Amino acid sequence: MVTDRNFFVQLQLELTNLPGESAHLEMFPLRKVTSEALKASVGHRISAVLTLIYFDTSSFQIILIERQDYDGNHSGQIGFPGGKKEMSDASELAAALRETFEEIGIPENKITILGKLTDVYIPVSNFLVHPFVGYLKKIPKYLIDAREVKSVLQFDLKELLNEKNKIVTNVKIGNGNTLKNVPAFIANEQIIWGATALMLNELKIILKRLNF
Repeated sequence: MVTDRNFFVQLQLELTNLPGESAHLEMFPLRKVTSEALKASVGHRISAVLTLIYFDTSSFQIILIERQDYDGNHSGQIGFPGGKKEMSDASELAAALRETFEEIGIPENKITILGKLTDVYIPVSNFLVHPFVGYLKKIPKYLIDAREVKSVLQFDLKELLNEKNKIVTNVKIGNGNTLKNVPAFIANEQIIWGATALMLNELKIILKRLNF
């Protein structure tokens, strides 16, 4: 049985032995894995996101955001807080922490970083995403930047392990087209697909190793 006391210690250890790109393929079997896709990319940009987990007295919760609608590739999608690395950012981790504070108001000094997941390349926007994992000792209070974030989505980590929440669906994308038969997760009636689903699936495999 995983408890509040030892869960984050165990998770930190497991993040040193990542499932890697095989976990990504489960959620997007027709895409090239990142290591292969990068060979054909030109001038890809760097971004960073933060997977935040906290314990709310009865369950471990994970934080996602719903992005605002805009004229772009990731309009309205569910994802982790984060964004493009700026020249002022000392590292990818610094970018993830800065963006998290700007988007949902959680300051760096409230976050303990445990490690990171496997990088994910997003061809449509030419970003290489560095996903970090951290935890909060207390239930967060949000200060949402309404220009970028429509809402904050929290769900029980155990829901990630429920196979009923892993689906295949059709997804409407920003250019008006529809992607068919897309593997995705569903949480709080929201569809989570694309790069975020790839990262979540890697986390799911790690949680299974922990007998979570």
